[in-house]
Amino acid sequence: MKRYPINTAMKAIIGAGALALVGCNGSDGQDGEDGENGPVGVDIQQATSINATIEHATITDGIVTVDFQLENANGVAIYGLEEFSDINALGFGIAKLDALQKRERPLPGHDATDPEAEIFKGVKSSQWTSYINTVKDPAPVADGQELPEDWDKHQGPQIQANIETNCKTDCIEVLDHGLYRYTFSKALTEYEQIEGLNTEFDGHLTHRVTLELKPTSTVSNATLVNTHYDFVPALDRAATADETRSLVDLQESCIRCHNDNYEHAWAPKLSLHGGKRIEIENCVVCHTTYSGDPETGATIDFGSMLHQIHKGDYFMIGYGGTAHDYSDATFPADAKACQSCHIEGESAPTQADSFYFHRQEACLSCHEKFAAPEWDGTARGLFHSEQFPQYAQGDCAACHADDSNPMGAAKFHLNKELTITAAKDAYSFSVQDGIYNADNDSLSVFVEFESDSGAAPHEDSAISALNVQVVENHHNDFADVWKMTRGDLTATHKMINLADAEAIATGDIMVEAVNGGFQYTINNLGVGMSSGAMMSHLNVCASRETEAKVACDQEHILATVTTDAAAFASNGDVPQTRFNSASEKACQSCHDDSIDLSFHTRTSCGSCHAPDSKEQPLSLTDGSCVSCHKGQALHAVADGAFKGSRVGLTNSLDYKVMIHTLHANKRTTVNSNRNETITFTKHYGDCASCHEKGQLMMTDTASLPAVLNQGEGGSSDILEYSPIAAACGSCHTSSSFGPHVEANGGVFGAPLGSYTGAESCATCHAEGRSMGVDKVHPTNY
Repeated sequence: MKRYPINTAMKAIIGAGALALVGCNGSDGQDGEDGENGPVGVDIQQATSINATIEHATITDGIVTVDFQLENANGVAIYGLEEFSDINALGFGIAKLDALQKRERPLPGHDATDPEAEIFKGVKSSQWTSYINTVKDPAPVADGQELPEDWDKHQGPQIQANIETNCKTDCIEVLDHGLYRYTFSKALTEYEQIEGLNTEFDGHLTHRVTLELKPTSTVSNATLVNTHYDFVPALDRAATADETRSLVDLQESCIRCHNDNYEHAWAPKLSLHGGKRIEIENCVVCHTTYSGDPETGATIDFGSMLHQIHKGDYFMIGYGGTAHDYSDATFPADAKACQSCHIEGESAPTQADSFYFHRQEACLSCHEKFAAPEWDGTARGLFHSEQFPQYAQGDCAACHADDSNPMGAAKFHLNKELTITAAKDAYSFSVQDGIYNADNDSLSVFVEFESDSGAAPHEDSAISALNVQVVENHHNDFADVWKMTRGDLTATHKMINLADAEAIATGDIMVEAVNGGFQYTINNLGVGMSSGAMMSHLNVCASRETEAKVACDQEHILATVTTDAAAFASNGDVPQTRFNSASEKACQSCHDDSIDLSFHTRTSCGSCHAPDSKEQPLSLTDGSCVSCHKGQALHAVADGAFKGSRVGLTNSLDYKVMIHTLHANKRTTVNSNRNETITFTKHYGDCASCHEKGQLMMTDTASLPAVLNQGEGGSSDILEYSPIAAACGSCHTSSSFGPHVEANGGVFGAPLGSYTGAESCATCHAEGRSMGVDKVHPTNY
């Protein structure tokens, strides 16, 4: 039998236990009481996640105290903050919600204006005023930077709001396990007092305290904290939603386009000031209406600064004399469309419509650029002039919101959106799968259609077109597509206007009212195919003046109503609806129905792309774009010669390749019609930026035709790229990529006619596989 050694201490315990069992016949005495449980928690210096909640704030005799709780993601208390002397960042801000305070104008470089000029007309929403402010003088600018011409023409002292960041743990006391109190280092009246800036305390006003916490220099989403607490000091309670100011929701308005993976090394991310500041509610406490950049005179008011950045028209000098030039920034939606960021509706912040009320810096953020040379630098000097007809007509409410026009200038800025929305709301339609009749080359399509007028599409004067785009199925037979090199797009693509009264009158289109809709028969289809996809859209004329639909023979803009894609097949066959490999919702979350297709007006493409107007695009994912942007046809023209000098895959106009290379900024040729260099604000390696879960299964993708592209030798040197490899090669440009593709049945820059459909990329790289694209990329569904 194996023996185990027993040490001396264990022998003593066993011996004592034996004595207790056999040597004691009486009571062993009273048991002692249990001691208190020790605190359970995690040291802040070891915490892998931090959540902060501000529980309470008070202002007594001008001294601000803030009570806040720190816990990890599992709700376990975090202790040790008061001893963390090397903490990277711990800052608190304090501001009041009070009457708007304007930045001093005119800026240096402009002549002074009449100091008695009347200001503050009309309704204005309240704004944040920080209690911590300073006047900043221009500082030296770092050498070796490219600076725009006249960058310093408005240089001069500017007020800047700030937060308290120096006190850190010296201002911390522990109230309970994981519960702390921060006491501001000074009374509110002891911070710098600036002439002309009202920082007087009124306890009946809503106040905001902000907290930022970043434990180490390493940025981690889980440990980076920005939070705030709005309260009314005189009532000793939190402020209600209608007592504070919240215009824009970070997730709904900003992160739908921007990336919040703050810790990623190279992906663009919406975190600033050393990666410490990420929340709008914290930003606005410093980026106040009266704050400016002393080196350039640029406003740093949050709203007007963002307006200019998104227009690609903002320059300022930041910390350490570093230039921040946003002239290359691109905005994917309509820069004039307020609703791109100012999203209203039931789920919007309570003050979402406060952007209706004009402010000097917000208005000048767009209009200042167009001011005349003799402009005096003030909002009054610009808008109270003959160039603005509202002023000449004495229509103050056109800008200054009042009871007669509560929207103020926003009524003009939202006019296009309101007009288009009203026109769209007047109609609904859907297109069912169609039946092709080979005997007479006709296509029968049923359209469910409703309108407020009850008229048929071809009889409604406000409808310019009910277009059905007929194209080949997305999954083509790759062996039969070389016909596309002829450049004859009509062989696989045709746009038919079902509301064409002339075509109906001549019998080219027959229509019959049936069961709440219309049965259309398109005679002499003439596309040479018995099955395919159908993408449909309704063009409605709308009046900006009445903000409603209008007869198309009057002045109008166009509203485009789209519907789900359908398909058609010969009678007895089952139509195959085109598979969507990208998310329309994801596209519109950034582009917001505002893709500019005006460059198509220079080509025959314009006959199909919104022929009545280029103001509204078709769907980006229903196949409308793919029907032309096929990798086999895009270099062809009618005489069979190849067009242009788009050498290399990264310059392809094949839709999947084009979209990948554009968003990843991998294109090496800029199209003459527009600038193809964009600032993609998401992580371009995150497939979920454009694709929904299940869209990257790559089923039958290998059987698609190869992508053709021009080689270095010109039109006689046409190269092939197998379909999956073409999409992946949009970003993966290393020399080892091509051999990897070819070793697995694909082709990558092979001679014309090489690809046989044997590409096996999906075996390993389809979604859900061991090396699926959703696993090897930082995909965040």
